[in-house]
Amino acid sequence: MAKAKRVKDEWKRLTVQAAAFLLQNPKLHHFFLGTIEQGKTKAVCVPGLNCYSCPAAIGACPIGSLQASLSGGYKKPAFPFYVLGFLLLFGLALGRWICGWLCPFGWVQDLIYRIPFFKKLRTFPYERFLRWLKYVVLGVLVIGLPLLSAFKGVLVPYFCKYLCPSGTLFGGIPLAITKYSSQTGFAFWWKVGVLAAILLVGLLISRPFCRYLCPLGAIYGLFNRIALVHLDYASGKCVDCGKCEKVCPMGIDPKTQFNSAECIRCGRCSRTCPTDSLIVRFGLRMNDDSHKKSTI
Repeated sequence: MAKAKRVKDEWKRLTVQAAAFLLQNPKLHHFFLGTIEQGKTKAVCVPGLNCYSCPAAIGACPIGSLQASLSGGYKKPAFPFYVLGFLLLFGLALGRWICGWLCPFGWVQDLIYRIPFFKKLRTFPYERFLRWLKYVVLGVLVIGLPLLSAFKGVLVPYFCKYLCPSGTLFGGIPLAITKYSSQTGFAFWWKVGVLAAILLVGLLISRPFCRYLCPLGAIYGLFNRIALVHLDYASGKCVDCGKCEKVCPMGIDPKTQFNSAECIRCGRCSRTCPTDSLIVRFGLRMNDDSHKKSTI
């Protein structure tokens, strides 16, 4: 009975993820019209990787906004005070909890991995080295090359143009199907290939984009050690059953890596733990072996 309850609890998170997608993309009629929402709220960032060009989006992706500031998308290059302040605020408050609960493309990957197809892989040899790629993506595609393009007087959002699978899935493909099918070129089909590869790998490995490529996850992960949403571990209660490690969607060991930049605070380890040794909390950190079950 307890095991069945834990499975149901995972659907609660999936429901929150679906609701977060709808809150960030409420203008669904644009999908059918082949148009993009142009309201004033588009100047405001949303926490997750939700593309500005998604027809239904009412906000902007912080990664896209960061590139636009650095490369002169707002008429001239500017220091991204607003975007960095936004990332600092949400990073300090939530860390990678955003990845586990609010990011639309994280939700898609969770659904893809649930498809009973192929043998699932928790991890593989030397996989930890691939996790550094997201920091390379952040440094090169999000910061370095857009800054370089600014010196040439052009706007090139390299990450959005050549890699972002969220923009392709929720923006590029719907618009190509409806209104702009004649305008698809190499860049579009390249990104469709990137998206297809990520989704195919996602059948085998949970959240491959989050693990290896997402620059937004790389930023939020830097705050995991100090964010208000954190994972508490009570070593005195742990019986080393290994259940938490088996259910972690990011392929880490929660009891030894509860402060890891890879942890998305999804709470699966907490709901699986038979002794309540792992608890997702919001607030100041405490070393308390008698803590109670969190509802986060």
